Amino acid sequence: MLGISTVWKSGEFKDGQVLMESLVRLGFREIELEYRISQDTFNGIKQFLKKTKDVKIASIHNFFPIPDVHEAGGADIYHFSAEDADERSLAIKYAIKTIQIASELGARAVVLHLGRVHMDTLSLELFSLLDNGLSGSTEYTSKRDELRILRDRKKGKTLDMMLLSMDEIQKAAEKYNVNIGIENRYFFEECPNFEEMGVIFEKFGGGRIGYWHDAGHAQVQENLGFVTVKDLLNICGNFLVGFHLHDVRGYSDHHVPGIGEVDFELLKKYMKKDTVKILEIHPRETEKDLMDGVDFLKNIDFE
Repeated sequence: MLGISTVWKSGEFKDGQVLMESLVRLGFREIELEYRISQDTFNGIKQFLKKTKDVKIASIHNFFPIPDVHEAGGADIYHFSAEDADERSLAIKYAIKTIQIASELGARAVVLHLGRVHMDTLSLELFSLLDNGLSGSTEYTSKRDELRILRDRKKGKTLDMMLLSMDEIQKAAEKYNVNIGIENRYFFEECPNFEEMGVIFEKFGGGRIGYWHDAGHAQVQENLGFVTVKDLLNICGNFLVGFHLHDVRGYSDHHVPGIGEVDFELLKKYMKKDTVKILEIHPRETEKDLMDGVDFLKNIDFE
C-alpha cells in the first residue's frame, strides 16, 4: 500500500486532526509522521487516530516530535556521527524517544539521518556547473574529485561514531520491536555515504537496523556522478526497510513520481511484501499532480 509523508501538508496545517484529514480524504491509509511536527500537532494526530481505526502510522521520521529543547526541530539537529559525546548522547536519547512512540503507534519503521562530515558544501558548486551545462567537462570532474578527497580527509571518526551510535539504537529497536531505516543522503558530504553503508550493514545487517532508500536522493547522487542507483541497491537492497518515493530532474527532487528521471521499475525489483512505501512530496506539488503520481505508480504495480 502506498503511504504519504505529512511533509506535504505539515507546513500548512498545524492542527493535527486537520493535517491527517487532508491526507486521508485523498485515500491514503498509511502515513509517515515527519520531524517538523510539534508536540501540539502530535496531540491532535493522536486524537484523530483514536477516532479513525482504518488509518495506520507506517513510519516515523526521526527526530519526532520536535524535541522540547529545540525550537525548530529537524532530522539533522543532532548527529549520530558526531565525535562530541554530548551531541551523540542527545541524538540517541531523542531517537529512542521516537522509536518508543513508533512502537506505541504500531509503526513498522523509524527513519534516521546519521550525520555529516563537516566541510565546505562543495556540492553546491557541482550544481552550478550542471546548471551551466558543464557536467561532462574537465572542470566538473576535477571539482567532483576534489569533493571526494576533501570528504575523505575531513571524515575523522565519523564512521566509528555511527557504529557506536547504532549499537545503542539496535538495542532500543529490539526492545520496542521497531525496524530502523538508515536513509541515503542528498549531499555527498552527509553520512553515511556508499562505502559507509556497506560497513554499517556488514555489522548490523540482518537485525533491526536496515536501509531506507530515498529514491530522489539516490538519483541525484547518480546524476552527480558519485554512485549509481543500481550499485547502491545492489549493496543495500537486501536490507531494505522502506522507500521515500519522489522524482528528480537534475538535482531538484521531491517531485511527484512519473515526471522525472527515477527508474521506478528498477526499485520494484528490490521491493518486499512488507516494504514501507511513502510518498515524500514537496508542498509545492499540487493535489492533482500528487494524485497523477499515485496513478503512475499504481499503473506500474508499484503498490
